[in-house]
Amino acid sequence: MEEVRTPRFGAMLVAIVVLYVLIIAAGERSVVGPVRALLLGGLLVAATGLAGPRHRWVRASIAGAVAAFAVSVVAILLGNERVSIALTNAALTALVAATIAAILQALWQRRRVDVYTVNGALATYLLLALLYSSLHQFLAATLGNPYLDGVTDPADASAFLYFSVITLTTTGFGDIVPVSGVARAVVVTEAVVGQLYLVSVVAAVVGRWAPKR
Repeated sequence: MEEVRTPRFGAMLVAIVVLYVLIIAAGERSVVGPVRALLLGGLLVAATGLAGPRHRWVRASIAGAVAAFAVSVVAILLGNERVSIALTNAALTALVAATIAAILQALWQRRRVDVYTVNGALATYLLLALLYSSLHQFLAATLGNPYLDGVTDPADASAFLYFSVITLTTTGFGDIVPVSGVARAVVVTEAVVGQLYLVSVVAAVVGRWAPKR
């Protein structure tokens, strides 16, 4: 099995952190949707490209990234806020899910555990928070209030990211809580996935990591 190239895992990790900062800083601005689609689309193309530039999924990832960006732009032009938020975050959820799958596949193909593998595992964990953040925002726009007590505007991407992070890490400050049955179900899966990922994938990677001295 050909070993994948991994130096870009560090760059992916930095890009995800930058995306976090962008979402928090932008707050409720609608323009953040297309920008998120651009950054996540780039991450998806980079992740699928780890198997080589001729990998069959690279073209599909490029098409998916372009489609997600187009959907986010068209959604804004529609003028209906809830429809715009729902369409944009549906596309973003699909992008993040595909990126996570591509990174995990690349990690699975690694023959050794090194700093790049650790970066890939950490990048996946941060992407999980973005995945559930987009999913929460999509459901809040689709189902309407009440979805989360403490978030009144479905356009507030920073609030959904904050809630997703504290749920994934099972911090649970209590300032934002699920109200609807759907929200509770998604929150339960996010908390379980977050903890299982930490105690299985991250723990296994870090446990096998032997830094060069």
